[in-house]
Amino acid sequence: MHELEYKLPDVHMSWIFNLSHDRLRIYGQGTSDRYEHMPGAVVAGPKTSRYWLNTACQNACLGIEFKPGGAYPFLGGWMSVLQDSDIPLQEAIGHPDTVNLRCELSELSAPAERFQRVEKFLFGYLARQIEIPRGHSAVTAGLLALAGNPAAPLVRDIAEKANLSTERFIQLFKRETGLTPKQYAGVVRFQRAVEHLRSKPEVDALELALACGYYDQSHFNRDFRLRSGMTPTDMLRRQDIVFNHVPV
Repeated sequence: MHELEYKLPDVHMSWIFNLSHDRLRIYGQGTSDRYEHMPGAVVAGPKTSRYWLNTACQNACLGIEFKPGGAYPFLGGWMSVLQDSDIPLQEAIGHPDTVNLRCELSELSAPAERFQRVEKFLFGYLARQIEIPRGHSAVTAGLLALAGNPAAPLVRDIAEKANLSTERFIQLFKRETGLTPKQYAGVVRFQRAVEHLRSKPEVDALELALACGYYDQSHFNRDFRLRSGMTPTDMLRRQDIVFNHVPV
């Protein structure tokens, strides 16, 4: 059993509930020796590099992962400041129900009941909103373009198709996803490389780099090590990585 692990970069926004205790240990970006305590329900923003986790709470932990842009109706303006950071759920939502939600979830025994309770909270929250933030169609188109093209099309080309300036498109994209288009494309490209390494370990390194949208093998190796703390070869040797969680 390991006390520490780190998670690989991820473009998703998540809500995390520690069902055992009303406390979570949140580590500083890129370090495992400094941390702060937060309440047992937090919003975890998208991460552009690996981040540390304490495994003590994972025996009874519930997580809700939103698709890119999916958390915007709930978090609104918080989205643009959550890159590589976490905040208490109550602070982000600002609704009294969040205080009791973690306790209610901890009292339920079946996983299906817990997810049904969260679903009820989400729908109830939206129903009480006077004005629900609506996503911009340009962001939806941008997400599809960046996720579907390993080479990541130029941001200005996506913006032009939406009749927006590059600056305005970047602003909208970060407002709804928490990341700039360049940051989002970088993490998607990295995750594509991780998936290839796991499913096709026999593929030539240069072929893999080009298939995932990197300029060359050197670019691939540098970016991979910067984001994960290991080389592609190191990852191939690891047999204990589960769902992007890397034991330490």
